[in-house]
Amino acid sequence: MRLLPPIFKAKSAVSTITSLVDAPFKTTRYPTLTAAPLAKAQTEALANELNTLYQSVMDSLGSDDARYIQRVYGTVVYSEVISRALLAFAGQLSSKRSKLSVWLLGTSLLSFSKILNNMELGHNVMHGQYDWMQHPHLNSQKFDWDIVCPAPLWQHSHNYLHHTFTNIVGRDHDVGYHLIRVTDEQPWTPSDRYNLFKTMILALGFEWAVAFHDIQISVDEYADTPQLTDIMQPKARALFGKIARQMGKDYIAFPALAGLTLGRSSAMTTLSGNITANIARNLWTWAVIFCGHFTEQAHIYTQLDANESKGDWYVRQILGSSNIQGNKWFHILTGNLSHQIEHHIFPDMPARHYAKIAPTVQAICAKYDLAYNTGHFSKQFMQVLGRIRHFSKPSSDEWHTYTQSISNNNSSTNENNNLGVNSATETLRGFRRFLPQVVRQAMFYA
Repeated sequence: MRLLPPIFKAKSAVSTITSLVDAPFKTTRYPTLTAAPLAKAQTEALANELNTLYQSVMDSLGSDDARYIQRVYGTVVYSEVISRALLAFAGQLSSKRSKLSVWLLGTSLLSFSKILNNMELGHNVMHGQYDWMQHPHLNSQKFDWDIVCPAPLWQHSHNYLHHTFTNIVGRDHDVGYHLIRVTDEQPWTPSDRYNLFKTMILALGFEWAVAFHDIQISVDEYADTPQLTDIMQPKARALFGKIARQMGKDYIAFPALAGLTLGRSSAMTTLSGNITANIARNLWTWAVIFCGHFTEQAHIYTQLDANESKGDWYVRQILGSSNIQGNKWFHILTGNLSHQIEHHIFPDMPARHYAKIAPTVQAICAKYDLAYNTGHFSKQFMQVLGRIRHFSKPSSDEWHTYTQSISNNNSSTNENNNLGVNSATETLRGFRRFLPQVVRQAMFYA
């Protein structure tokens, strides 16, 4: 993982866009912005229209919204109970065909439950979309979801950093998750040649990347703070505590319960179903998140405007996000993050309203000549893979810069050796040498 700043600076391979007049950014692949694309007067007018739209929806919230999220919560609970019963029951069937059929049904239902828990329930509740209900459990301060990442860690890296500094390189750590190069503003390194392979690993274990993401960010964010250890210790302990609870529930408690009551075969069908459901949830979550942020037209910003207004912030959210077209159930299973544009401009609005306001938001974007990036899942997904593949290769200038830096490093190393400087580093021993640096950091602070 890319934890430390590279030893050379990136040289942009894509022409930098500074205004709508200078370049038609709607058609530029992988666009980069160095400044706000609209004049302040336009962004203020845009903000007024979007603020009015937001307030009209928030004023309409009531019993229908409360019943909706409670039904979602009930669906998550009941689907999990039924799916786990099916997985245990599958181990009792003698026919291989029947066992496989029931196992597939149970695993599919458990995957559905975990996806719904993660996306439409957990993500949206922890954004504070239903805090107005003052529900004892369905609020951003008390709800915790069914993944290995503790809610407070995710809320810091996602609710605060990502939604505040969206798509600003160096400020929004979700740009590539410190692992995948997705813009020419990220310096190329040899490991980027394996972008597609690293993406596959990230997708399969996405909940783990999300879990350690805030640890990685916080170590750098608070590096110069005297209270670094006091800040990191509770974060690391909360993380490992949540990991223990999640792994204990899915991979020990439920398989053991099935095994003790129904036998070894039920324990194995339960364990395998839990593993498969978690992987299915990870793959789906990763695909939705990446399709919402890293299509061809997702704009990257090089810096934060010191005088950024609410209207400028709205523009950055719109240009940095991508929607996915689909039917009602598709939107529910994405947590309505298929309306990523609407989510980024109104993160605390109950997500079920995004589909209703999307045509109005699109019309406002057209009025101010802002790209409203939307497309079917297949189109957006192929664009994401294309982007990841594109940035796995260096431009000729980037390759020259890299080879030059290697040459300079070799010369410096030889000089140090000639002067008798000991450049040896501490060798990690035991299983720790196989762990990513961010995991070792979390273990150190825990």
